[in-house]
Amino acid sequence: MTRDESILTDLLGGDRSTVELATATGLSERVCRYGLHRLKGEDYVWSPERGRYRLTHRGRVIAAEITPDAGPPEASGTPPEASATEQLRRRLFGRSRK
Repeated sequence: MTRDESILTDLLGGDRSTVELATATGLSERVCRYGLHRLKGEDYVWSPERGRYRLTHRGRVIAAEITPDAGPPEASGTPPEASATEQLRRRLFGRSRK
């Protein structure tokens, strides 16, 4: 699992700080911060307050695809179709999911 995938799947459990993410994913805090910065730029993660991070709807859709047993995204609204989600995933992770 890549850095970004690890962060996204861990954030499915709810808001986390960089310290909590680092502990849960086994990554260093600095690597988590870099990953979170990238994920924020892609609109998969946002920060409700300084030092805490939460998935956006787009982030929940992608994280649910990475972890199929996680169930549907919690937010209201319909997720994008599979092809649109696959394009977002390919842009973020650089590979297709089989």
